[in-house]
Amino acid sequence: MVLAPALLVVAALLAQPLGSRSGDDAGAANLHPVVLLPGYGSNQLEAMLTAAYEPPAPACAGSADQGWFPLWPNHTAMRDASQVPCFADQMSLVYDAGADDYRNADGVATRTPFFGSARALIGWDRLVQQLEGMGYRDGETLHAAPYDFRYAVAPPGHPSAVGDRYFRDLGRLIQASRLNHGRPAIVVAHSFGCALTYQLLLSRPLPWRRRYVKHVVLLGPALGGFAQGMRLLSAGMDYGLPNVPRPAMLRMARTQQSALWRLPTPLVFGDRPLAVTSAAAYSARNVSAFLEAIGFQEGVRPYLTRVLPMWEALPPPMVPVTSVVGFGVSTPETYVFGADGLEGEAEVLYGDGDGEINMVSLAAVERWSEVEGQVLKVVRLRGVHHDGFFSIDFALNSTLAEISEAGESVIEQIGIVSCQQKRSDY
Repeated sequence: MVLAPALLVVAALLAQPLGSRSGDDAGAANLHPVVLLPGYGSNQLEAMLTAAYEPPAPACAGSADQGWFPLWPNHTAMRDASQVPCFADQMSLVYDAGADDYRNADGVATRTPFFGSARALIGWDRLVQQLEGMGYRDGETLHAAPYDFRYAVAPPGHPSAVGDRYFRDLGRLIQASRLNHGRPAIVVAHSFGCALTYQLLLSRPLPWRRRYVKHVVLLGPALGGFAQGMRLLSAGMDYGLPNVPRPAMLRMARTQQSALWRLPTPLVFGDRPLAVTSAAAYSARNVSAFLEAIGFQEGVRPYLTRVLPMWEALPPPMVPVTSVVGFGVSTPETYVFGADGLEGEAEVLYGDGDGEINMVSLAAVERWSEVEGQVLKVVRLRGVHHDGFFSIDFALNSTLAEISEAGESVIEQIGIVSCQQKRSDY
C-alpha cells in the first residue's frame, strides 16, 4: 500500500512556530484544534496498477496506464458495468495466513489522499462549513485523518502493517495539533472511526492521552459490532453498484480486514439470536460456527486471533467522552432464514437503533459512567439515522454544540458530569 505523505503534513505543522499562523487571532487563540475521523464510506481511496497486476477482465487492462485513479468513490464503475469486475478485484484484500496480515491484491497500490485536510472527507461538508464559520481553519485548527477503510489494526503480537502505520500517523497528527497555542485536541469520530479512535486511545499510555486529547466526541459509535455485520458476510457487499455478481460481492465483503470488526461481540450482544435457520441459531457467542456455516472458514482464524481479543472488554479511555447517538429508527436485529439457509433470503426482525447500529451497541459506552474519573456525556437524538449527523439540521446543530462544549474548561465539565452519565433525549 502506498500512503499519502502523512508525515509531510505533520512535519509542516511542526515547522510552524507558535503564534505564526494566519489564524492566530483572538478567536483562533480560544479554539482547541479539532481532528476529524470519518466513518467507513466517508474516506477517499485512490489506486494505481503496477506491472504485476493481472486484470480479471479485458476492460480492466487499460487501467494500468492511467496512474493514480479514484477507487472509492468509483463513479466509473457506477456508469460502466464492464468496470464492475475491475472494481471488485481492486477493492479486495488478501489475508496472508503465513504472514498473519492483510495486503492489497497483487499489482494494486492504494493511498488515501489529503491526509490532514478536511477536504479528504465525503459527506462532511456541512459540518466542516459550520466549523469554519466558528473560526476553525483547515490545516491549522481543523484536521482530518482519513484511512483505508478496508483495513483495521490487530492486538499485540499480531502484525498489521497498514493499520499500525495509520495509528502512527494519527498519533502524530493529534500531537502536532497541540501546537495551536499548546491546546490539546478534540477528536470527533463517526461510526467505524469511533472504533479506531477508541483502539488508538487504548494503545497509548494514559499520560499521552491526557496531554494530547482534550475530549472525544463519538458520533454513532459501534463499539460492540452490529447485527447487520453478520448479514453482510453472508450476502456480500455491492457498494451501490448495479448488477454485481454474488461471488464478487462475497469477495469484497469477506477479504477486507475491517469486515470482521462489524461482527457483534459477545460482551455486548450476549446470547441473543442474530441469525436463525431451521437447523441452528447463531449469536455473538458462536460467530465461529456462523462463519463456517456460510462457507467462510478462512475467516475463523483472523476473527478469533485478531479481532475478538480487541473487543473482549471495553475499558474506559479515561479522557472526557461525549457519545451522540440516534435512536428510535427501525434497525435490523435478527435475520430469520428460510429453506435455502444462510445463503437465501431472510425475514428481518427489527429493533431500536439508528437504522444500522443496534441500540445495545450504541449504548455500550454507557457502562463507562460507572467508572470513577471517567467523564461521560450521552446525547440521544430521536429519529436520527446513522448518517444523519451531517444532514439533519437539529442533529447537525447538536453535534456542533457538543464540539463547542467539549472545548470548554475540563474543570467545568467534571463539575457537571464527573462519575455519572448525563443524557439528553431530544
